[in-house]
Amino acid sequence: MRLTEMNTKPSATKINKVMESRFGNKIDYSKLDFEKAYNLATSLNESLDKIKNSHGIHKAEKNPKYMHLLMVREGIHKWMVENKEQLIQESEMGRSQAILAAKDMVDSVQDMLEDVSEMANEQMPALLDTIRDQIGMTEAENFKASVGGILESLQAAISSSREQMDNAARALAGETTEQPMDMAVGSPEADMAPPVEAGEVEVSDEFDATEPAVGTDEVGREKRD
Repeated sequence: MRLTEMNTKPSATKINKVMESRFGNKIDYSKLDFEKAYNLATSLNESLDKIKNSHGIHKAEKNPKYMHLLMVREGIHKWMVENKEQLIQESEMGRSQAILAAKDMVDSVQDMLEDVSEMANEQMPALLDTIRDQIGMTEAENFKASVGGILESLQAAISSSREQMDNAARALAGETTEQPMDMAVGSPEADMAPPVEAGEVEVSDEFDATEPAVGTDEVGREKRD
C-alpha cells in the first residue's frame, strides 16, 4: 500500500492505524520529544535513500520493509507538524531554563566576589590585630603585604570575570549589552542548533532492513550507546 492510497493528507493517527494493521506495530508518540523524533526521521531518511539509490524507487516501493520505513517516517513527520505549537513551547521553555542556568552561574560568581570582599575588608583587619598581639608587628606587616595583595588581585579577577559572564548571559537572553567588539560572546542561534546523529536504522543491500525503532516498546526510548 502506498501512502497516497489512503488520502491526500493522512493524520499521524491514521498512519499509525494503517501501519498497525499492515505491519503489526505502531509508533508510541507519548514517548517522543522533538529531538528524538528529528533524530529518528533523519535516520529513516538515510535508510530510505540508501535503498532507492541501490535498487531504484520502483523496485523499492514493492518491498514491504521499505514501505514500513516510509510509513514510520511519514508518521513522525506528520506528528511533528501536528504538534508544532507544543514543540515550539517546549523549545521556548528549554531556552528559558538555559538562560536561567546561565544567570545562576553569574550569581554564583557574584557570591565568590562577596566572599573575597568580606575576607579583605572584614576578616583581614581582625586577623592582623590578632597576629600583632599574639605573634608580632613584623609578622603582621609581612602577612598583610603577602595575603593582602593576593586578595586584591583575586577580587579584581573575579570582578572582571563576573562582568564578562553577565554580558554573555544577557546576550544569550537577547538583551542588549555594551561591550568591546572583540569580546567573544556565543550567539543564541548557535546554542539552539544541537548536532544530529543518525544511523539508528540500518538497511542491507538486499532490503534486509533492521526493523525500525517503532512500536509501543521501541520509539521514544533513549538512544543506546
